[in-house]
Amino acid sequence: MGIESRLAEMTLLVQSFASGSVSAREFVEKYSNFYYYEALDGHESSSALEPQDLSKLAPAVQLHRRVQEEVVNRLALDKNFSDEQMKLAGRLTESEARLHILKICQEFGLRGTSSAIARY
Repeated sequence: MGIESRLAEMTLLVQSFASGSVSAREFVEKYSNFYYYEALDGHESSSALEPQDLSKLAPAVQLHRRVQEEVVNRLALDKNFSDEQMKLAGRLTESEARLHILKICQEFGLRGTSSAIARY
């Protein structure tokens, strides 16, 4: 599967999490640090991105950079900590993560997220 197909697949997964049709645990398992795994920042020689793809795919890459850095890296699925402890540690609860992804999706103009944000 090429990088364009993988970007499309992972973008659909992001939208599924944003809309509430996928749990945080399922999202994290399927997303599997996609941005880092595919070296979408282009810093590795094994990066899936070819130089000619960079400008064409830049918006999708930026979307996934933000999802990875602002949500996936901060999402905590451990139920042993209170919301207050999680905030002190800089972590996000599932509902906070979903809301943050909804906002990111809206900023990138992804369809189907405007009505979902009203639920959260």
